[in-house]
Amino acid sequence: MKRRFLAATLTVFFALSVMCLSGGGMPKARAAQTFEDVDFISGVVIANELNMRTGPSTKHSIIQVLKKNKWVNVLSKIGDWYVVYDPDTDKVGCVAKQYLMDGETFKKQAGSGSTTVPKQPAATPAPSPSTPKTTTGLTSEEQQLLTLINNERAKAGLPPLQVDMELMKVARTKANDMAQNNYFSHYSPTYGSPFDMMRQFGISFKAAAENIAGNSTIQGAVNAWMKSSGHKANILNGDYNYTGIGITRSNKYGYLFVQMFIKK
Repeated sequence: MKRRFLAATLTVFFALSVMCLSGGGMPKARAAQTFEDVDFISGVVIANELNMRTGPSTKHSIIQVLKKNKWVNVLSKIGDWYVVYDPDTDKVGCVAKQYLMDGETFKKQAGSGSTTVPKQPAATPAPSPSTPKTTTGLTSEEQQLLTLINNERAKAGLPPLQVDMELMKVARTKANDMAQNNYFSHYSPTYGSPFDMMRQFGISFKAAAENIAGNSTIQGAVNAWMKSSGHKANILNGDYNYTGIGITRSNKYGYLFVQMFIKK
């Protein structure tokens, strides 16, 4: 029977001098740029139209145009710009800070009767009591995938990824969420983006990425990742030092795989 494979990758860096965004290429930075944390998750576009760009200035190319009252996930800040994720198009880019309002502030103003609250992205609630508890070790399948990934890193002269058991819980929950809700995407209808999800589970990181795949075997998933430039770049990124892995059965693919990477 022909093997099924599907994979996707998503990466966002914090505190790096050059941005790598999924929306397209970006010129080399002329000066160091610092990614700053933000104290809110969702934002609302308050301009009639807001350009999402590949970098934090008007010199960078436009990825897409966001309409007024559009909700997006806010990942970080670079000077007068926000790095945002649009769950409807699965794109990451930069928008001018003055044209985006904190979602909570927006809702409070709407409560005064002066504004109509638009539909928000899928809710990203905190983990419920039914969320699987962290275990003390890896399953044989998780250990096999970790070994294969670290073998690839060793070939490139990189240190092995260490297991973060809290991040394991996130990756396992994401894999189960994809299987139970029948979707294949970095954006979860339950938890939002991978970065939203990590924050909800209390994961702190300076850089983060996610690889997902659907394949009939563990070796097949790793082989396919290594043949994809985006997935391979995540696996062989020396900045990442911790990982979390989730593997669950799938009627469609055989298995669904989630590997999350972070730099602490």
